[in-house]
Amino acid sequence: MSRQTKIVVTVGPSSWNEETLSAMLREGVEAFRFNFSHADYERFELVAKFLRGHETPLRPVTLVADLQGLVVRLGEFEELPVKAGERVAFCLPEVKSGECVPVEEPVFQVASEEDLILIEAGRLVFRVLRNDGKTILAQALVDGVLKPRKTVAVKGKEFPLPCPTPKDFKDMKFAAERGFDVIALSFVRRGEDVSRTREVLEDMGFEEVRLVAKIETRSAVERLEEVLSAADAVLVARGDLAAYFELEQIYAVQEQILRRARAAGEPTIVATQLLESMIENPLPTRSEVVDVITAVRMGADALMLAGETAAGRYPLEAVRWLKRIIAEAEGMPEEGEGLQPRPEDTYDVIAQGVITLSEMLSGKVLAFSERGNTARRLAKYKPKIPVYVYTNRAPTARYVNLLRGVKPVYHPGLSKSDSALFENMLEHAINAGLVSSGDIVVFTAGRRAGATDLITVERVKPRPL
Repeated sequence: MSRQTKIVVTVGPSSWNEETLSAMLREGVEAFRFNFSHADYERFELVAKFLRGHETPLRPVTLVADLQGLVVRLGEFEELPVKAGERVAFCLPEVKSGECVPVEEPVFQVASEEDLILIEAGRLVFRVLRNDGKTILAQALVDGVLKPRKTVAVKGKEFPLPCPTPKDFKDMKFAAERGFDVIALSFVRRGEDVSRTREVLEDMGFEEVRLVAKIETRSAVERLEEVLSAADAVLVARGDLAAYFELEQIYAVQEQILRRARAAGEPTIVATQLLESMIENPLPTRSEVVDVITAVRMGADALMLAGETAAGRYPLEAVRWLKRIIAEAEGMPEEGEGLQPRPEDTYDVIAQGVITLSEMLSGKVLAFSERGNTARRLAKYKPKIPVYVYTNRAPTARYVNLLRGVKPVYHPGLSKSDSALFENMLEHAINAGLVSSGDIVVFTAGRRAGATDLITVERVKPRPL
C-alpha cells in the first residue's frame, strides 16, 4: 500500500537548488514550506515557479507560505558567552550601552520577577530578578552563547501584539499573488485571528487560498474549537508550545489537538524537531524515530521537516528516513484504534459508510470533490484502502494533497452536474492505472455544494479487445 501520511518539507539554502528539489519530488514529497521569517522574495519566487512547473494532474504540488507572526527578538550586539548563575542585563534597543543585551519592548510589558525568559526556543533560559520597564536583570540558568536576532519568549505569557502583523500582511499578499496554495498563520490565539485573515485574502481576490492555524500558544489550545471552526487545517508547533506548557505536557497537548481536530474533520500537521539531529548527522536518533511513529499512530495527516531540509547537511536523507519511518508506523494500529470520531451530520455518516464499505469489500474509492468537503470527510476516517479524489479545481487538488489517506486527481473536464460523472471518472482511472479489471470501486460525490450524498458500487469489467 502506498504511503498515507503526507510529507511537508521546508525549502532553504540546503534544498532550493533544482537538483535537490527534483529529487524531493521524485521521493513523493507533497508540500513545500517557505519560511517567511527569512523572506527572500526573489529566491522564493524562483523556487515556487520551478516546483509548480513540475506539477502533474496525478501529482499536485502544494506551496505553503509560513508567516513569521508576532515574533520578538534580541537586537544587534556582539555574541556573549554566559555561564549558569551569571547575571545579564537586558535593555530596550534605544538604550546605547555595551553592558546590556538589547531586546524588543514587548518583553518589558509582560516579564515579572521570577518569570523565565526563553531565548532561541529555550536553548538559553534566564530567571527575571528585576524589571524596571527599561532594564531587566536576569540570571542565566544554563551555559550558552547569546547571539543577536534570536527569538525571545516569556514562559507561559503571550505578547500583546496583533495577529497577523503588518509584515505578515505584506508577505501574505506576495505569496497569494505568486500562486501559493496555503498560508500558515503563526501565533494564532483565537478563531477571530483566522477569520480576519480570511477576510483580507478574500478582499484581495484570493478566496481559494487555504489557511492553516499554527497552534503554538496557550490561548489557541484553550480556544481550539473556535480555531478549528475558522481554519482549513491546524499545525501542532511543538517548539513554541514549550513556552506555554511544561515539556512533559507536550505529548498530551499534541494528542488532544490531533484527537479534537480529527473529530472536527480538520486536517493536522505535526512539526518541530521530528528529525532534528539530521541537521548534522546522516541518521536519526532512536527517540526521533519513536516520536515520528507516535505522531503517525496519533493520526496526523502530515509531518513537516524544518531545519532538516532547509539548512541541514542531509536534506534528502531526512526525507527518505521520514518515509521509511512512516511506512513502519502505518503498518501498526493507530493510538486508540477503534475510537473512530463520531459523524457530525448525515454527510459524515455517508463518508464513513463509504470507507467502511470499501474496506469490507477490499475495494477502492473514486470520489468527486469540487471544494474539498467530501475529501475532508473521507480523510476523517483514515482510510486504509486506496481513495482517489477527483476535482476540477487545481486549488482543491493542492489542498487535498495535505489530507491523510486520500490522493488528489486534477481533472478540469469533470462536472458534478454531468450525469456521466462516475463513468468519466472510472474511464480516466482505468487509463491512468489507478484501477484495474476486476476491482470493486465505490463512487461518492455530492449533488449540492458542500454535500456528500451519493454512493454507487461497481465491479470494473474487462475492457473489450
